[in-house]
Amino acid sequence: MLKFKRIKGNLIHKTAVINWNKLKIGKGNIIGPYVVIGGNAQHPKSKSKGIIIVGNNNTFNEYCNIHLPTSISKKTLIGDNNYIMNSTTIDHDCVIENDVTLSSNVILGGNVLVMNAAQLGMNVCVHQNQIIGSYSMIGMNSFITRKLKVFPGFKFYGKPAKKKSKNLIGLKRNKIKNDELKLELLRYKKLISSR
Repeated sequence: MLKFKRIKGNLIHKTAVINWNKLKIGKGNIIGPYVVIGGNAQHPKSKSKGIIIVGNNNTFNEYCNIHLPTSISKKTLIGDNNYIMNSTTIDHDCVIENDVTLSSNVILGGNVLVMNAAQLGMNVCVHQNQIIGSYSMIGMNSFITRKLKVFPGFKFYGKPAKKKSKNLIGLKRNKIKNDELKLELLRYKKLISSR
C-alpha cells in the first residue's frame, strides 16, 4: 500500500523530494511517489531565484518534476484543481493556471504558460516561452513549436503540431459559450503581446 503523510493539509508520499524552503503550497494537494518539487532550474546561464507556488487540490502523480524559477519571473506557479500525470516535467518559470490536465510524459520547456482547462496528451513537448490557450486540446506525441499560435478552444496535433478544429467536446464539457471564448482569446492575445 502507498504510504502518504499528511503535511500542511496535503497528502505527501514518503518518497517525494520537496524543497520546503522554496515552496508555498495550499491545501488538498496529493503529491505522489518520487515527485521532485524544487530542483534547480534547468537553465545553463541563469541561477535559480524565487519560489514555487502551488495552489489547492492538485494531483501530482509519480516521478513528476517541478523546477525552481530564474530571474525571468522568480516564480513557478501552479494554480488549482490541476491533474498532472506521471513523469511530467514542468521547467523553470512555468505557469499552470486552473483545471489543466497534463498527461503522462508531458515536457514543458521554461517559461511556458498553460491557460485554464487546457488538456495536453501523452508525450507532448512544448517549446519554451510558449502560451497554450484555455480549453485547447493537444494530441498525444505532438510537438508545440516556438512560432505556433495555440489559440483557446481549438485542437492541435502533429509533429510539428497544427491547428485542426474547434475543441467542441472540451468547450461543452466546461460549459463555455462563445462570449466566454472570445474573452479568453482577448486574454490570450494580451498575454502574447506582453512577452
